[in-house]
Amino acid sequence: MLQRIRSFLSIPVIYQLWGNAVGGSTSLNTLVGEYIRPKQSDKILEIGCGPGTIVSYLPQSGYLGFDLSSEYIEQAKKRFPKAKFVCERVNQFSLGDAHSFDLVLAVGIIHHLDDAEALQLFEIAHRALKPGGRLVTIDGVFTKGQNRAARWLLKRDRGEHVRSEEEYLSIAYQVFDDVTPTIRHDLLRIPYSHLILQCSHAAASMAEKTA
Repeated sequence: MLQRIRSFLSIPVIYQLWGNAVGGSTSLNTLVGEYIRPKQSDKILEIGCGPGTIVSYLPQSGYLGFDLSSEYIEQAKKRFPKAKFVCERVNQFSLGDAHSFDLVLAVGIIHHLDDAEALQLFEIAHRALKPGGRLVTIDGVFTKGQNRAARWLLKRDRGEHVRSEEEYLSIAYQVFDDVTPTIRHDLLRIPYSHLILQCSHAAASMAEKTA
């Protein structure tokens, strides 16, 4: 039964309907407004872009998204013809111009990756970012004393690598000097726990604060 549900959610239309039902649009508004905070001129790379849902919430600037699913990529191209989408797996993606993006996003992707691929994601983001740029990620997370229903749902997530905050951070800190974690339990209409990471380099972050 669980495998059947996961298969249904791999279909772009059903994935979109499910996201809308559980409050995905509200959570994306919060993620973009409070954490991503894009500027109009920002160049944005999204790792694991799915059907490109977040594009609707971003400024109409340079955007590149890539994802393993050819079905998601085809759907994204139809919905957002002005954006650029590529069908690739994280460990196969080759960044053309290094240090050319202001923001890198990984929305609900790291918990689908094992530790080696998750590390590669952070390395790709690091290589892609301009000085002063940021990586923003969001994933399900196991926390102490969390809602039982939330833990039950997280254990049955399509992603097989839902981690604790400490486990996510141990990977992020292998690449980034400055990582700010935020745990939210209120982003969906269903019980769920999310970890948002904002990653940059300490030197770059200090320069931004003193500018």
